[in-house]
Amino acid sequence: MDVISPSAGDFPSDGDSPDPDFVFSSQGKVLKSFGIAERLPVALNSPDFTGGAWDERLRNAFRALKAKGVDNPIVVGAVPFDSRQPAQLFIPRRYEIADAARFVRDAGDDGAALEVAGIHETINRRHYESAVGQALDLFRTTALKKVVLSRPLDIEARRLFAPQSLAHALLRQNPGAFVFSVPVAYGQTLIGASPELLIRKTGRNIVSNPLAGSARRSPSREEEERRVKALLGSQKDKTEHRYVVDAVREALSGHCATLSVPEGPSVIRTPTMLHLSTEIAGELADPSVSSLRLAHALHPTPAICGTPTDPAFDAIGRLEGYARNWYGGMVGWMDSQGNGEWALSIRCGLASGRNLRLYAGAGVVADSKPAAEWEETAAKLTTMLNAFGLSAAVATAGSGMAGSEMAGLEMAS
Repeated sequence: MDVISPSAGDFPSDGDSPDPDFVFSSQGKVLKSFGIAERLPVALNSPDFTGGAWDERLRNAFRALKAKGVDNPIVVGAVPFDSRQPAQLFIPRRYEIADAARFVRDAGDDGAALEVAGIHETINRRHYESAVGQALDLFRTTALKKVVLSRPLDIEARRLFAPQSLAHALLRQNPGAFVFSVPVAYGQTLIGASPELLIRKTGRNIVSNPLAGSARRSPSREEEERRVKALLGSQKDKTEHRYVVDAVREALSGHCATLSVPEGPSVIRTPTMLHLSTEIAGELADPSVSSLRLAHALHPTPAICGTPTDPAFDAIGRLEGYARNWYGGMVGWMDSQGNGEWALSIRCGLASGRNLRLYAGAGVVADSKPAAEWEETAAKLTTMLNAFGLSAAVATAGSGMAGSEMAGLEMAS
């Protein structure tokens, strides 16, 4: 985040809301943007982007802002999982950088706890485990080696979800995550606490931190250390992780003069999960290549799609049973020098009025077990439920439910 000058984002704007439209936290800082100076929607797989026309529009918009006194204008937004669909990218009227701890502290108490009116599973356990089983069949009969299968959990509250309150809650529980809040449609806000950095570019230097292979954390220190050792020794998880690292290496190597890839993964901790992690660092051969161009070269990685990419993408469309839209895409920012950060939009939810759709996915490989993959998605959903203070409310709301909705409640609480 230090590649942005904190004083460089001023842009005259009368009547802007005091609440930011876009929030993105990284490395102890929070980027907050206000208002929209210009919208720049584009599908990253379209000729408009791949052919460079969108870049030219962005450069022209940046030049116009610099002529008005903005030293370093930025573009922010979200890209969907399917890059054939339009991304929501816009240049804010102004932006500022805040200390993350102060951002949370200044928010204070965001109000009374939310009461849950209902919970709905679009994808129940039987459907999800059947999809995993079908993926296992594909591994035996096709070139597919890994596919990430996800599912949503829909929550209806008795009052409106406030995006700012949700972002504060996520950052309070996940200070080390890439916490984001971005408007993606009228009345819809994508909010999340992603543990995974897709790409960071600072001048010539780039960093990508793919994660793949997970286990649930334990309140017992001894048990957690046992789980860490088991995760590092798990052939299934190491295979899943290697697919992602190999894909990131291949996508970035053509852009880099040097690229450093550790021999093996380490383990990182989020509030509810352990993840195999590999931090890949490089120096660009051409420093003019933008962070969004690099992100597009990487997206979708096997961490949220699978490998090979095309068969995995097709399998997701056939097996998941719902439209991901923004889940599994990316959120971030880029400045006028092409520096920026893009994180995967995982551990996230889509808020709209009194409704919140949460998402979680798990990487399926040949050694996967359907029940274990379901439980992994359950653990990941817990991150969001806990952060929003919804776990107890979900349990209370579901106490009288039966069937698939009750199964989902037992999974998520």
